[in-house]
Amino acid sequence: MKELELTSAPSAKAKRSGRRVQRVWILVAVIWLVGAALALIVADWRPLIADVSIPWPALVVLFAVAERAVFHLRFRKDAHSFSLSEIPLIIALFVASPLAAISAQFTANAVVLIHRRQQPVKLAFNLGQFVVQTSLAIVVFRPIAALGDPIGPSGWLAAIVAALVALGAAEAMINSVIRLSGGRLSFKETFEVLALTSLATVMNTATALIGVVLLKKFPAAAWLTAVPPVILYVAYRAYVNQREESDRLGSLYEATRALHASPQIESALSAAVSSARSMVDAEYAEAFLFPIDGSQAYVTSIGPGDQIRVMEAASSLEIDSVTTITKAARNGLLAGPLGHPISDQHLVIDQAIVAPMHSGNEVVGILMTANRLDDVSRFVIEDVGLVETLAGQVAVSLENGRLGESLAQITSLKEQLEELVRSKDEFVASVSHELRTPLTAVAGLADELRQAPDAYSESETREFIRLIAEQSHELAGIVEDLLVAGRAEMGMQSLEIQEFDILTQAREVVANAGRSGVRAEVKGPEGIDLVVATGDPLRVRQILRNLLTNAARYGGERVTVEAGAAAGAAWIAVSDNGDGVPDTDAERIFDSYERSANAVQQPKSVGLGLSVSRKLARLMGGDIVYSRQDGWTRFELKLPCPAVPRAKASTG
Repeated sequence: MKELELTSAPSAKAKRSGRRVQRVWILVAVIWLVGAALALIVADWRPLIADVSIPWPALVVLFAVAERAVFHLRFRKDAHSFSLSEIPLIIALFVASPLAAISAQFTANAVVLIHRRQQPVKLAFNLGQFVVQTSLAIVVFRPIAALGDPIGPSGWLAAIVAALVALGAAEAMINSVIRLSGGRLSFKETFEVLALTSLATVMNTATALIGVVLLKKFPAAAWLTAVPPVILYVAYRAYVNQREESDRLGSLYEATRALHASPQIESALSAAVSSARSMVDAEYAEAFLFPIDGSQAYVTSIGPGDQIRVMEAASSLEIDSVTTITKAARNGLLAGPLGHPISDQHLVIDQAIVAPMHSGNEVVGILMTANRLDDVSRFVIEDVGLVETLAGQVAVSLENGRLGESLAQITSLKEQLEELVRSKDEFVASVSHELRTPLTAVAGLADELRQAPDAYSESETREFIRLIAEQSHELAGIVEDLLVAGRAEMGMQSLEIQEFDILTQAREVVANAGRSGVRAEVKGPEGIDLVVATGDPLRVRQILRNLLTNAARYGGERVTVEAGAAAGAAWIAVSDNGDGVPDTDAERIFDSYERSANAVQQPKSVGLGLSVSRKLARLMGGDIVYSRQDGWTRFELKLPCPAVPRAKASTG
């Protein structure tokens, strides 16, 4: 006979899973009603062979032994089990009353299945379908056997037909419950399983018929009936053990390969828990990294079902639970039931394998698998060895990962150092060029005036003095940017915060820039004379000078300065009709010593103006943002605004 272990992975959605369980329970109830009805039909029937009898307790033992000798076939996540129970069933059809046969099989199977700790719905389904199979076999068997000699061909045919009908009914019930619980078998899988189990059923039936004939004709030789199935079962167990050992080694090889192919700790742990779960056919697997020196503990897990967690911070409940599980495990095995929190859920552990992960003499974590999926077998010592070997590989991978990260950090630091050296060289070259230009002009013009003061006319002398003043101011601005950048990096830049009119500062800067050849126009809000902001006026002027210089060097021929206040902030924007910068450089241009890729043809500069300006703006509680609007490049300085703009005073 055949039974089902419902092992389809539970749905991630609790409501859907609940509805499936309800539908399965309804099917179980229908099966029990059908089984009870069939049992009532045969309740008054007598044994077919009256002169041969087997005591009821002996029948129970026969059914229990046959049910314990289970053969398992697995398709994906559904385990199909069939046993030698046709042998005692066929014997009972001949020598026992129907109620004795039904009750003996029910009692034996209840004891065996309860020992396997099946879930209530699985237990109820399997017991109910066993009652249906036995009752249906009796109903089919008796009319056919009555056509002739029960020990002759009619009885043999009746036994084979009854066994196959019972098998077909079991297959129908099992497929129904698989579909209701969310699983599915293809037609090909169903046909293969049915064909194989039909052959086994016919073989078991033939063996049982030999036993019936021996009981009738040669009772003393009836024990010989047990020899073929015992040999078959021993051979099957030897084959299964060999195959399982081969599968274990293959699984460990694949798991190790997947583990070492994962370059990051996160991916390595994910591969480890997935491999551990599939290797021992577990419902749940987790890799738990213990906290070191009071740091955070992390958990990576897979299951139940398709739930996955990767390097999530473990809660205090999870830490306590893992500590308890580790202490309770004996020789790597833990026997439940024991509760284990999983994020916001709760897993009941029936059995678990607990394998420590060692780093030197220190346990840095555990690799745990919990609960067999099929419920027809338990974790064994060979499974423990597999998981422990994998845990050792995980520990090695973690050590290699840390070493790799250290090497990567060293390489990264080396590259950063090389980049700093290159930046320093570029910075020195840029500063030298930037300082040399105005300094050469100042020194050269001053030497001319010193050596031949009478050689130049008054207008030429005034022009020399103007150029000296302009270049001196530019030189002072460069030096000031360098000083501010250095003080800001060290957190030593001081500011004198006060309220001031941003329009006045803008007009002063634009006027001074105009004397240096930078032409711009200042626009304030219509009808507004004062735009009050909070900040350091000196640093605001420095920012505006940098923005105007940037527009003159890299912008278009038209430059405008606008000011205003809105939403609790004062703002002043320097715009030009140049090409702007690529979107990829929109933030990079604010980095120290950086210039836009569009500026490569422009004169070299230190690349500090925008960086210093943004740092100063943020120190004053504001910011500088870059944007492109209607073909214009716009740099907008925003500052806190303590008061609304003031209307122009009346002069009437």
